[in-house]
Amino acid sequence: MRLFAKILWLLAFVAATLVWMILFEYGFSLEAFGRGLRQEWAALTQGKPQLSAPGSAPASNPATAPATLPPK
Repeated sequence: MRLFAKILWLLAFVAATLVWMILFEYGFSLEAFGRGLRQEWAALTQGKPQLSAPGSAPASNPATAPATLPPK
């Protein structure tokens, strides 16, 4: 019975973490939460992250962009 309780606590923790992540990432409105939940659930069930909408250009990441030195 203790194992069952621990499993339920783990599931509650994972669900609460998912809810908070979606709220902070997509916004604190019901529409934004619903849209974010659908996107995150699709990413979880497909097993790969959805970085952008299909057909759109990928966003540039300044952390991975090549550094350029200013001219002297």
